Amino acid sequence: MIYLFKKIVFNCKQATQLALKREERKLSIMESIRLSYHLFYCGPCRKFIKQSRLINRIGKELAQTIFNRPRFPLSEERKQSIQQQIDSLNRQ
Repeated sequence: MIYLFKKIVFNCKQATQLALKREERKLSIMESIRLSYHLFYCGPCRKFIKQSRLINRIGKELAQTIFNRPRFPLSEERKQSIQQQIDSLNRQ
């Protein structure tokens, strides 16, 4: 029984590595059981995972916001002003 307990329980470093791995892909059944068991009694790891998920979510939202907006938004007036300057240079 003690051998089985030692085989299931692991340290926080291993738990956080599994948690980060879980963000990228599905864990095996044994990995999932080991992580769940560790998280059952380890508050700091639960907090780390919660913060990690929050950081990932905010990062994805920020990336989406950056990629979806125009790179250099200009007002219509400013666009017309620039176009007039270009046109006047082309006439010379």
